[in-house]
Amino acid sequence: MANIALFQIATAWTYLGIDLSDFETRRQLMTNGMNLTASKAVHYKTQPIARRKDQSVVYYAAYITGEALHDERRDKTFWRKDDQGDVLHWEIVGPDGAQGWTLAELWNGAEHAAKKVNERPGRQTVIALPHELCEGGHEAAQRVARGHCLWLRDQYGIASTWALHAPNPEAHGESAKNWHIHIVETDRRMTANGAGRPVFGAKVRELTDAKQGKVEIERRRKDWEKRVNAELVRVGAVTRVNLGRKPQGDGPDYIPGVHRGPKVNAMLRKHQAATRAAMITGRALPSTPKRVASYLAYAAARKTANAAHRAIWQATGRAVSQIATASVLFDEPTPPPNTGKNRAEPGQSKDTATPIAPPSDVAQDEEQARRREARDWERFWQQEARKALSQRQRDR
Repeated sequence: MANIALFQIATAWTYLGIDLSDFETRRQLMTNGMNLTASKAVHYKTQPIARRKDQSVVYYAAYITGEALHDERRDKTFWRKDDQGDVLHWEIVGPDGAQGWTLAELWNGAEHAAKKVNERPGRQTVIALPHELCEGGHEAAQRVARGHCLWLRDQYGIASTWALHAPNPEAHGESAKNWHIHIVETDRRMTANGAGRPVFGAKVRELTDAKQGKVEIERRRKDWEKRVNAELVRVGAVTRVNLGRKPQGDGPDYIPGVHRGPKVNAMLRKHQAATRAAMITGRALPSTPKRVASYLAYAAARKTANAAHRAIWQATGRAVSQIATASVLFDEPTPPPNTGKNRAEPGQSKDTATPIAPPSDVAQDEEQARRREARDWERFWQQEARKALSQRQRDR
């Protein structure tokens, strides 16, 4: 009975895309019932800063920190505009002895260390944050960003600057929750000399290699995911993030939301401001730009699809909650299968070991019955989820 219940839980949990081996997730499900909601996908995008695209690490460092920085190579001064949202906090993370580094010293040094015309002096990363980590204070978000940059330093020997940004003050709806982290990192391994000044070493080839680079990016994403989920548990939030390439928070056919770029965001804000002004003054409403209308139609379709998948997850999750609650009463360890011909104790030879008797017909019949029952349970939960989805669509 216990083994069947555990198998049913694992099967249903796999269908939901959640790992039951996470003890904290299972404990919260036992204590909070269905308060544990589907995991959300979080934007994590990292890309090199390339000179062939006329990009500069000094510009990105000035943009994310809000400080005015002079690029010595270009003889230009860069700064962040006032209407681009608030910079709440920023830090430099470098090797031991790098506490006295300044932004201008670090990132102008990175530009000078890149000698080639088409070289990549650094890398930039943009990461979206769950609003649960920021609305009650910024300490949790700062711990996540600082810990991730320290992990990058220990793994690759690089230096970085990270900054926490608040949503745009003119944003509305979901955009008002657009808390995010910017990271600018060096493309070379960093050390500090005797005077504590930055020293640029060899390039970090594993991040730019065609094959190894994909593996390293996935390692970075997994580290961020673990840190964010740990902080969500600490602050008592019921959501979890999933940075897999195919988000599985709402099932294997999960449809993610629509990512708005900076151009669409600017057009949408301008159109909303013009619409509000026309409504206040009593003038005719302005026409919706074609690009904004296309985005709104696409976003509405995605929102409908997400609601349908969320209904499936909730209907199936209620059944899984009942099974998980029952499994606590019959939680017995399942012995691993013994695939050898003989069972040998430590220090015992194979010749003197006790032979294992082949499984009897009764045992095989019981195993087949257990598998059939598990398949029937899985089919039942899927049918219930489809019924719930159909009922939800009819109610509309």
